[in-house]
Amino acid sequence: MQCSWKAVLLLALASIAIQYTAIRTFTAKSFHTCPGLAEAGVAERLCEEGPTFAYNLSRKTHILILATTRSGSSFVGQLFNQHLDVFYLFEPLYHVQNTLIPRFTQGKSPADRRVMLGASRDLLRSLYDCDLYFLENYIRPPPVNHTTDRIFRRGASRVLCSRPVCDARGAADRVLEEGD
Repeated sequence: MQCSWKAVLLLALASIAIQYTAIRTFTAKSFHTCPGLAEAGVAERLCEEGPTFAYNLSRKTHILILATTRSGSSFVGQLFNQHLDVFYLFEPLYHVQNTLIPRFTQGKSPADRRVMLGASRDLLRSLYDCDLYFLENYIRPPPVNHTTDRIFRRGASRVLCSRPVCDARGAADRVLEEGD
Protein backbone atom coordinates (compact mmCIF):
# COMPACT_ATOMS: atom_id res chain seq x y z
CA MET A 1 0.00 0.00 0.00
CA GLN A 2 1.40 3.37 -1.01
CA CYS A 3 0.79 6.55 0.93
CA SER A 4 1.27 10.00 -0.47
CA TRP A 5 3.25 12.56 1.47
CA LYS A 6 0.02 14.49 2.01
CA ALA A 7 -1.57 11.53 3.78
CA VAL A 8 1.49 11.05 5.97
CA LEU A 9 1.53 14.76 6.83
CA LEU A 10 -2.17 14.69 7.66
CA LEU A 11 -1.69 11.68 9.94
CA ALA A 12 1.26 13.35 11.67
CA LEU A 13 -0.70 16.55 12.28
CA ALA A 14 -3.70 14.61 13.55
CA SER A 15 -1.43 12.65 15.89
CA ILE A 16 0.10 15.85 17.27
CA ALA A 17 -3.36 17.38 17.77
CA ILE A 18 -4.55 14.27 19.62
CA GLN A 19 -1.45 14.25 21.82
CA TYR A 20 -1.86 17.94 22.59
CA THR A 21 -5.51 17.39 23.56
CA ALA A 22 -4.56 14.43 25.73
CA ILE A 23 -1.85 16.41 27.51
CA ARG A 24 -4.28 19.25 28.20
CA THR A 25 -6.87 16.79 29.48
CA PHE A 26 -4.46 14.97 31.79
CA THR A 27 -3.24 18.19 33.36
CA ALA A 28 -6.73 19.65 33.84
CA LYS A 29 -8.67 16.70 35.30
CA SER A 30 -8.36 14.36 38.23
CA PHE A 31 -8.34 10.67 37.33
CA HIS A 32 -9.28 8.94 40.56
CA THR A 33 -10.87 5.52 40.24
CA CYS A 34 -13.90 5.98 42.49
CA PRO A 35 -16.76 3.87 41.07
CA GLY A 36 -16.82 0.17 41.78
CA LEU A 37 -14.54 0.03 44.80
CA ALA A 38 -15.77 -2.50 47.35
CA GLU A 39 -14.53 -0.85 50.49
CA ALA A 40 -16.31 2.41 51.26
CA GLY A 41 -13.42 3.72 53.34
CA VAL A 42 -10.95 3.27 50.49
CA ALA A 43 -13.31 4.79 47.93
CA GLU A 44 -13.84 7.88 50.06
CA ARG A 45 -10.11 8.41 50.50
CA LEU A 46 -9.43 7.98 46.78
CA CYS A 47 -12.20 10.33 45.70
CA GLU A 48 -11.25 13.21 47.94
CA GLU A 49 -9.95 16.20 46.03
CA GLY A 50 -6.95 16.67 48.24
CA PRO A 51 -3.56 18.29 47.98
CA THR A 52 -2.38 15.73 45.40
CA PHE A 53 -4.78 17.11 42.79
CA ALA A 54 -3.97 20.72 43.67
CA TYR A 55 -0.28 19.87 43.50
CA ASN A 56 -0.63 18.43 40.00
CA LEU A 57 -2.29 21.60 38.71
CA SER A 58 0.39 23.90 40.08
CA ARG A 59 3.45 21.78 39.39
CA LYS A 60 5.78 22.71 36.56
CA THR A 61 6.63 20.18 33.91
CA HIS A 62 9.95 20.40 32.12
CA ILE A 63 10.06 19.13 28.54
CA LEU A 64 13.18 18.88 26.44
CA ILE A 65 12.56 18.33 22.73
CA LEU A 66 15.50 16.67 21.02
CA ALA A 67 15.17 16.44 17.26
CA THR A 68 17.12 16.21 14.06
CA THR A 69 17.01 18.75 11.28
CA ARG A 70 13.73 19.04 9.35
CA SER A 71 11.82 16.79 11.74
CA GLY A 72 9.07 19.19 12.82
CA SER A 73 10.58 20.32 16.12
CA SER A 74 9.84 23.99 15.37
CA PHE A 75 6.20 23.11 14.76
CA VAL A 76 5.95 21.15 18.00
CA GLY A 77 7.74 23.96 19.84
CA GLN A 78 5.22 26.45 18.50
CA LEU A 79 2.39 24.26 19.80
CA PHE A 80 3.86 24.59 23.28
CA ASN A 81 4.57 28.26 22.68
CA GLN A 82 0.85 29.02 22.25
CA HIS A 83 0.27 28.60 25.98
CA LEU A 84 1.06 31.71 28.00
CA ASP A 85 2.56 29.74 30.90
CA VAL A 86 5.08 27.90 28.71
CA PHE A 87 8.68 28.99 28.25
CA TYR A 88 10.09 27.86 24.91
CA LEU A 89 13.69 28.42 23.84
CA PHE A 90 14.50 27.62 20.21
CA GLU A 91 17.85 25.89 19.59
CA PRO A 92 19.58 26.76 22.86
CA LEU A 93 22.83 25.09 21.76
CA TYR A 94 23.25 27.56 18.88
CA HIS A 95 25.20 29.92 21.14
CA VAL A 96 27.47 27.12 22.40
CA GLN A 97 28.35 26.15 18.83
CA ASN A 98 28.85 29.77 17.77
CA THR A 99 31.24 30.37 20.65
CA LEU A 100 33.22 27.13 20.71
CA ILE A 101 33.54 25.99 17.08
CA PRO A 102 35.71 28.95 15.97
CA ARG A 103 38.11 28.19 18.85
CA PHE A 104 38.60 24.57 17.86
CA THR A 105 41.38 23.38 15.62
CA GLN A 106 40.55 22.61 12.01
CA GLY A 107 40.40 18.89 12.71
CA LYS A 108 37.63 17.47 14.84
CA SER A 109 39.74 16.04 17.61
CA PRO A 110 38.26 13.89 20.40
CA ALA A 111 39.22 16.60 22.90
CA ASP A 112 37.24 19.22 20.95
CA ARG A 113 34.24 16.90 20.82
CA ARG A 114 34.42 16.31 24.58
CA VAL A 115 34.52 20.06 25.23
CA MET A 116 31.51 20.63 22.94
CA LEU A 117 29.53 17.75 24.45
CA GLY A 118 30.35 18.83 28.01
CA ALA A 119 29.38 22.44 27.36
CA SER A 120 26.17 21.35 25.61
CA ARG A 121 25.27 18.95 28.42
CA ASP A 122 25.91 21.57 31.11
CA LEU A 123 23.87 24.22 29.28
CA LEU A 124 20.92 21.88 28.69
CA ARG A 125 20.99 20.84 32.34
CA SER A 126 21.00 24.43 33.56
CA LEU A 127 18.18 25.39 31.18
CA TYR A 128 16.22 22.33 32.26
CA ASP A 129 16.57 23.58 35.85
CA CYS A 130 15.37 27.06 34.72
CA ASP A 131 18.81 28.60 35.30
CA LEU A 132 19.36 30.93 32.34
CA TYR A 133 22.53 32.51 33.72
CA PHE A 134 24.72 29.75 32.29
CA LEU A 135 23.56 30.69 28.78
CA GLU A 136 25.09 34.15 29.23
CA ASN A 137 28.59 32.63 28.98
CA TYR A 138 27.98 31.86 25.30
CA ILE A 139 26.09 34.93 24.07
CA ARG A 140 28.16 37.45 22.10
CA PRO A 141 28.37 40.30 22.92
CA PRO A 142 28.00 39.35 26.58
CA PRO A 143 24.78 40.50 28.27
CA VAL A 144 24.91 43.58 30.48
CA ASN A 145 23.03 43.22 33.79
CA HIS A 146 21.58 39.93 32.51
CA THR A 147 19.93 41.76 29.60
CA THR A 148 20.49 41.01 25.91
CA ASP A 149 18.68 41.05 22.62
CA ARG A 150 21.09 38.53 21.08
CA ILE A 151 19.31 35.27 21.93
CA PHE A 152 19.06 33.24 18.74
CA ARG A 153 15.58 33.46 17.20
CA ARG A 154 14.09 35.04 20.29
CA GLY A 155 11.12 35.98 18.11
CA ALA A 156 10.15 32.28 18.09
CA SER A 157 9.39 32.44 21.82
CA ARG A 158 6.34 34.34 23.00
CA VAL A 159 7.80 34.61 26.52
CA LEU A 160 11.06 36.14 25.32
CA CYS A 161 9.14 38.85 23.45
CA SER A 162 6.82 39.94 26.24
CA ARG A 163 7.07 41.43 29.69
CA PRO A 164 8.86 41.06 32.03
CA VAL A 165 11.66 39.79 29.74
CA CYS A 166 11.43 42.68 27.27
CA ASP A 167 12.17 46.10 28.69
CA ALA A 168 9.49 48.75 29.11
CA ARG A 169 10.88 51.03 26.36
CA GLY A 170 8.31 50.23 23.72
CA ALA A 171 8.85 46.48 23.83
CA ALA A 172 5.17 45.88 23.27
CA ASP A 173 5.22 48.13 20.21
CA ARG A 174 8.11 46.35 18.50
CA VAL A 175 7.32 43.62 16.05
CA LEU A 176 9.83 40.80 16.23
CA GLU A 177 10.14 38.33 13.43
CA GLU A 178 11.22 34.76 14.13
CA GLY A 179 14.68 35.46 12.73
CA ASP A 180 15.34 38.29 15.21
